[in-house]
Amino acid sequence: MKKINKALIIVYVFLTTLFVFRVILSFYDYSYSGYYTDKIVNWSWLFFTVIIIIWFWKKRRVKIYFYSLLIFLLLSILPMAIPFFGILFFFSTIDDYQQIELNNNYRIERTNHQALSIHRIYIYKKKGIIEENIGRPIYSDIVEKVLNLNMEDILYEFEEYPIQNAKLIDVNKDSIGIEYQIKNKKKLVYHSLKNNEGY
Repeated sequence: MKKINKALIIVYVFLTTLFVFRVILSFYDYSYSGYYTDKIVNWSWLFFTVIIIIWFWKKRRVKIYFYSLLIFLLLSILPMAIPFFGILFFFSTIDDYQQIELNNNYRIERTNHQALSIHRIYIYKKKGIIEENIGRPIYSDIVEKVLNLNMEDILYEFEEYPIQNAKLIDVNKDSIGIEYQIKNKKKLVYHSLKNNEGY
């Protein structure tokens, strides 16, 4: 029994370290490399949190830990539930519409990344086991350029405008050029490499 307890604690400490490191990375526009890697780390941590709480429920420290997590979750709902939805989006695939690998080093996501955020394309550059978000252009701007439409002509049901194909054309220190295909039309669009464009 002691070996099982020790093994559970070691696994949980390891997963918690990965999870906390992922949260810290997100503040600096980094994440673990690959779309599902983050989700696997998040759900593994959540699953083992439940196991640890059930397994060690009689211990006072575990009860305090459980109630602390519960209070944190409840408090996140108070300010219009925006932090709560941020947590929900962090753990889930809600509003993640498309993920496209441009090559071995670059990938894009079409998503609403946070609660109340604008529909955007997130451009990621891989750096070993982590990746950096190097740009997040607004998706309606891309649709407008590719389809040669005015803003008022674009429906906000973006499921109507999926990316059929995306191809990396050019990267330099200031911009990245991606050729998008939407509704059978192709166009090369350049995005500036900034991390302060909002979420």
